[in-house]
Amino acid sequence: MPTGPCGLSCDACGLYHRGRCSSCGPGNSIEARAKITFQEELGFRCPVLTCAITREIDYCSRDCPAFPCSKFEQGPYPLSHNFIRMYRRRSGAGH
Repeated sequence: MPTGPCGLSCDACGLYHRGRCSSCGPGNSIEARAKITFQEELGFRCPVLTCAITREIDYCSRDCPAFPCSKFEQGPYPLSHNFIRMYRRRSGAGH
């Protein structure tokens, strides 16, 4: 199941299924580097994908000790503020 570093499943995305978007893949993947290159050509870089590639992590919530960070809190996507609050509460992360 293709999943980006942010944790979103591409299998649940209509753009992916219609061939209008490719998977980001885990942060350490060839897919991630290809996706960021494509985004740069469009004049955009996803801050979450960029960070995962830079920090050499596959999935933010699983692999990054700083998760959840400002890239998720300030949006505009990929996770809701309610999810971030719930994650912090359940993980004991008070930051």
